[in-house]
Amino acid sequence: MDDNAESEPGEADPQLHYTPMTLRQARMLDLRSYICGLFLIFGVIVTILGFAPSDTTLDKAANININLWTGLSMLVLSLVMGVWAWRTPPEVPEQHPQIIEDPS
Repeated sequence: MDDNAESEPGEADPQLHYTPMTLRQARMLDLRSYICGLFLIFGVIVTILGFAPSDTTLDKAANININLWTGLSMLVLSLVMGVWAWRTPPEVPEQHPQIIEDPS
């Protein structure tokens, strides 16, 4: 085989190169930011619906504007998750490539 030829599939490459994960990539994988975004979107929608409730909606909920209170609580939860994700960033894992030598 030629020295300059590419290695065959399945052969172990003795020099493994790993790019370390950045903080930005770790934040993209953090579930708190996704939960924050989803609760923000749904909270805004439900809060808008709660600003002008119909009489039938109020009668069903014992004269409590349930959409308004639920939407506001979703917005508060979104705020809590967002602050939590911002104040305590995720840990960036260290990657250590391991090369296993053939003992034979």
